[in-house]
Amino acid sequence: MYKIIKNNNFFKFIFIFIACIHFNADASIKFSDRIEEYYLDNGLKVILLEDKRGPAVVSSTWYKVGSSYEHEGITGISHLLEHMMFKGTKNYKAGEFSKIIKGLGGSENAFTGRDFTGYYQKVHKDHLEKCIKMESDRMVNLLLNKEELTTELEVVKEERRLRTEDNPIALAFEQILLQSFGYYGYGIPIVGTNNDLNNITIDDVQSWYDRYYTPKNAILIIAGNFDREKTKYWVEKYYSKIHKLSDSYTSNKIRHKTTYNNIHKFSRVSETIILMSFLNPKYTKNNKMDHYALGLLLELMDGGYSSRFTKNIVDEKKLALETFISYESYPKENNIFTIGGTLRQGTEPKVLQDAILNEFNKLIKNGITDEEMIQIKSRLVAENIYKFDSLFYQAMNVGTLETKNIGWKTIDEYLDDIDKITKEDIIEVARKYITSNKFIFTIIEPEKI
Repeated sequence: MYKIIKNNNFFKFIFIFIACIHFNADASIKFSDRIEEYYLDNGLKVILLEDKRGPAVVSSTWYKVGSSYEHEGITGISHLLEHMMFKGTKNYKAGEFSKIIKGLGGSENAFTGRDFTGYYQKVHKDHLEKCIKMESDRMVNLLLNKEELTTELEVVKEERRLRTEDNPIALAFEQILLQSFGYYGYGIPIVGTNNDLNNITIDDVQSWYDRYYTPKNAILIIAGNFDREKTKYWVEKYYSKIHKLSDSYTSNKIRHKTTYNNIHKFSRVSETIILMSFLNPKYTKNNKMDHYALGLLLELMDGGYSSRFTKNIVDEKKLALETFISYESYPKENNIFTIGGTLRQGTEPKVLQDAILNEFNKLIKNGITDEEMIQIKSRLVAENIYKFDSLFYQAMNVGTLETKNIGWKTIDEYLDDIDKITKEDIIEVARKYITSNKFIFTIIEPEKI
């Protein structure tokens, strides 16, 4: 939940203030004024995003591959390959990449999602060429061997144990997604299953690397303070000589189980937790306003101390200690969004479930106030503006949208699109997506002694 000041006059002031920021900052935050994008002859897409406010630069390389590209038998292979990318190339020893970046006073890391795998370095602008040189090297010269793979598999399995198996809510989400989609699309766990991790071979990883780590399947995003002509020269110098080819990728048919389902489990929790998981449909240009309206709806319900869940369910009725929502704005495939709560002692799970559904029914029946619209829009606008102070966030936002085939221009359209959303739009998505017979209801209770 957001922690915000519960003061109505404050929100009226903040909305006016943000409107002024939007008006004055529009030229400076507009990405189309600061971005140049182009392709190398080998298919690599390059996006240069200027931000001259400081001497730093973020260089990030994104590959269009993640857990949603996998299938049963090799789940977790994208994340595993991410780990193996630090194990050395023909030109750099294992761990040398990281040591060099650290020695330059920079930082670097990597990440795997459902739709992408990415690698980034944040350094002083004087060291940008070194980042480009080393990252291009491991696109083509990675050395994979069985000994390193065996060691890293144990690291990944331990990561799975800590982040998923020992985390009751994370484990529940994994089971919800699996029940919703099976081993397809977003139903596949990013870290993989233990059974598949125990059976992945060095040949599997090599094949995955050869297939997806190619210029045509990659996007190089450089954000920050850089010399444009020098940067384009370095990109051409180091990347244009790579001629790996990509195989075509065909996604599996995605299913979604829409009938009411119940998951009841006991785990190491101190209080009972419920989760209500609804369909979050694939983002498209045709339904993008639905997604934005849904985001505003969920913000209205659980976006801070003044939200309806907090006021009515937590404070007034005292049915829950807290409520929370998990929602992705730009799913490339069908996904879920989840509404949850931690029960107050004496509350039955069904009672809290009904109270949550009732809040949506009241909204559909009675509507939304002008003050609520001001609050939820002002919070989203403020969050959007202030996040772009971060170079890393700018690069992450562009990379996420590009790898999902949505495109970075969506960023420039976002504030105007949010402004167009009406009360009726929000009520309509409540009718459309919050339905009493089309969600998975999960109860996580303390283990019985």
